[in-house]
Amino acid sequence: MKVAVIIDSSAGIKNIKDFKDLHLVPLMITKENGEQISDDEHFSFDEFYKLNDSQLLKISMTIPGVMMKKWDELLKSYDNIVCLLLSKGLSSQFETYNMLAKDEKYAGKVFVVDTNGVSVVLKQQVLDTIELIKEGKTGQGILEVIESRNNNFKCFIIPKTLDQLVRGGRISKAAASMAKFLKINPILKYDGKIDKEGKTRTFKKAILEALELLRKRTKSKTMELDVSYSRTDEETLKFVLAAIEEKGFKIRLKEDIPNTITCHTGRDTFALSIWDTNIK
Repeated sequence: MKVAVIIDSSAGIKNIKDFKDLHLVPLMITKENGEQISDDEHFSFDEFYKLNDSQLLKISMTIPGVMMKKWDELLKSYDNIVCLLLSKGLSSQFETYNMLAKDEKYAGKVFVVDTNGVSVVLKQQVLDTIELIKEGKTGQGILEVIESRNNNFKCFIIPKTLDQLVRGGRISKAAASMAKFLKINPILKYDGKIDKEGKTRTFKKAILEALELLRKRTKSKTMELDVSYSRTDEETLKFVLAAIEEKGFKIRLKEDIPNTITCHTGRDTFALSIWDTNIK
């Protein structure tokens, strides 16, 4: 049984060639003038940040024709395809491709997993899937294992500033100005979708509060924490990494936040996540 894995760019994995049987079908980034750019391994973080700093970018789902062409191509040499895509709470990716995979041509061959994932959460699901393939699992077997664990994590997102949220219309300028005046920093909860969890005074306190919430809510025995972040200064990064270890966590995955999240939250954003249990 040969199994291929397809991801979109929300997993933040650019070095596709380093993973056996892994294939990228990217999300699209839409500029203010309507032009679309493939968020693939050829689109560098430097290019992305240059654009994102100058205009409001939007993320669009993978082009269906491109995805289905990839399915057809891979099914010539693989028995099954497992698709690990951006969470249904953030995009229509899952619903669209889950529906298309039910077509007679793909049924029983293409398995679109309900991941609830993005960034390091989705990357861990990719790593778990690769291990399950090594164990000889079929596409259906992998889908069942990953979906049984798709609520098995706790994750918080902490943006240092509200600038990008204002630009995207997610909060008003007046609310952001008041928050800045009062030095209020939000803590966002991620569980497949992004919701407000709470707020604190200052970014540093928000990081510490998020770590305390993770410590209280996780069932993890290893206390291995994954961290991802958008571009930030060295001092801020050092503070966050030191705080993680001071709170008794071990840093496992340390990654760049994918453009999917940075488009919404901007620079200086950190995502902290921990799994209740690990497959390996």
